[in-house]
Amino acid sequence: MASHVLPYCGEMARKHDPGRFLLSLFAPAERREDLWSLIAFNHEIAKTREVVTETQLGLIRLQWWRDALAGVYDGKPVLKHQVVEPLAEAIRRHDLPRELFEALIFAREFDLEDRAPATLEGMANYADFTATPLLKLWRRVTGAGDMPEDELIAAGTAYALTGLLRAAPVHLHQRRCYLPEDLLKAQGLDPYMLYDGKGLDKLAPVVKAVTKRARQAAEKSPGFLSTRMARMYLAQIEKAQCNLLSSSLQAPPPFMALRLWWAARFSAGVAA
Repeated sequence: MASHVLPYCGEMARKHDPGRFLLSLFAPAERREDLWSLIAFNHEIAKTREVVTETQLGLIRLQWWRDALAGVYDGKPVLKHQVVEPLAEAIRRHDLPRELFEALIFAREFDLEDRAPATLEGMANYADFTATPLLKLWRRVTGAGDMPEDELIAAGTAYALTGLLRAAPVHLHQRRCYLPEDLLKAQGLDPYMLYDGKGLDKLAPVVKAVTKRARQAAEKSPGFLSTRMARMYLAQIEKAQCNLLSSSLQAPPPFMALRLWWAARFSAGVAA
């Protein structure tokens, strides 16, 4: 699909969240714009830490999104905004639960604390909180059937942990760290060393532990296309010997779109 024909939210999704954008192309064509509005909303709240200079400003920005959505659910006139308007349409079309949006906004308040997760399970919890509500909204838009809660959590966790690993170099450059403090400490590291470019060669055991945790989650959620994507990226990270700075990680896994298409078409029980 050529980028110039995409609506605003679709272009945002393609540019800022290409993984989920690719997954959206496996949904029915008439549902994609609603999925793109979800992706665009998620990007808007996820980038809060990047675009503010103070915690209070970040909280104000997140509150703006709460208020914008409250207006939608309370039946007030929808704000003239390139993401809010299509998102409001998606909410109405698919009766999307307000609490799932609230959960995603609340989860992003952690970003403003500028603290790394204390443990690996803390990192996994963060992954769950920032991804699983979005996955639930996604499935509602696509009309997917019910899935056990533990499988939904596992799928969200696997996808988000993988994404955090892939984004770690960018996060560290922004002086943000989502790698577990206890695992860093075991390697004689702390986030501030990494921000200054020190000790990056000692990160492999930390990355290996997070990769293992992501794989465990993926094993519990085999029926999701997003899990298939996460597994491809995890294999790529492992092939790079858990070196997140490897040039081999700058391109997506070989034939990823084709492999996802094959899974979606020929694997029973697979859903985005």
